[in-house]
Amino acid sequence: MQNFAKRRLSAAKFMLDQLRSSELRPDLSDERNQLAFEAAFAAWWQEVYRKSSPRGRARLAGGLPHASLYFLRFVWWPAFRSFKGLIPEYEIVDYRDGYRYIDFVYLTNGLRISIELDGRGPHRLQISAADFEDELMRQNYLVLDRWLVLRFPFLMLRDKPRQCQQLLQQMLGSAGGEHPTPLNQLCATERRILACVSRFTGHFAPSQVASTVGISKNTTHKYLRSLVDKHFIAPVNAEHRKIRKYALNRDRIPFHFL
Repeated sequence: MQNFAKRRLSAAKFMLDQLRSSELRPDLSDERNQLAFEAAFAAWWQEVYRKSSPRGRARLAGGLPHASLYFLRFVWWPAFRSFKGLIPEYEIVDYRDGYRYIDFVYLTNGLRISIELDGRGPHRLQISAADFEDELMRQNYLVLDRWLVLRFPFLMLRDKPRQCQQLLQQMLGSAGGEHPTPLNQLCATERRILACVSRFTGHFAPSQVASTVGISKNTTHKYLRSLVDKHFIAPVNAEHRKIRKYALNRDRIPFHFL
């Protein structure tokens, strides 16, 4: 537990030092705003780290990359003055059943917004045809799975921050409004299952849920049947006697509560 706290504090201190640097912080005039940002950032980072899985904590231990810090300080913070609902390095299971990470995800009113920051370094300029195809297919599957996707090149974050802020505000504004969902129908285990399957791209199998949530196969099947009855998920090929795959009914689920 002490090591966990030390790693979290070390990463937070390292990032705040970067954010105070002259390279990353072009405007040094508004000290009050900077202090407000640092306080909000530290509280947000503590909560993000606390809620992360062991694999997620290992990924976050070194802090966030330069582009992500720049985005937080000079695009997101001036636009919203809060980090509530924003999740960095969001883990998903992709179309190849591997783990991928989205730079930032914002969850609200049943919608999932993916925010990707694209650099223009040597790796980006020398990307292979196979990697380029994989990147496009990854985004295509996110869109098919009803993600809203925003992508910003770093030069746009640096040179046109206000335009980036306006785009984000328009996107989040269109995602506003009420999304009534009978949350009182869900027990704690059902919530955990929905939180788990929301990270899968496409259909999911009971075995995936059982291993990820950490419950037995029989218990998994029981709760999946309950979620089917409540119309939160639906079986794929329901006419078959044995159901091997399920699909999430995203219209029923406000992901911001997960």
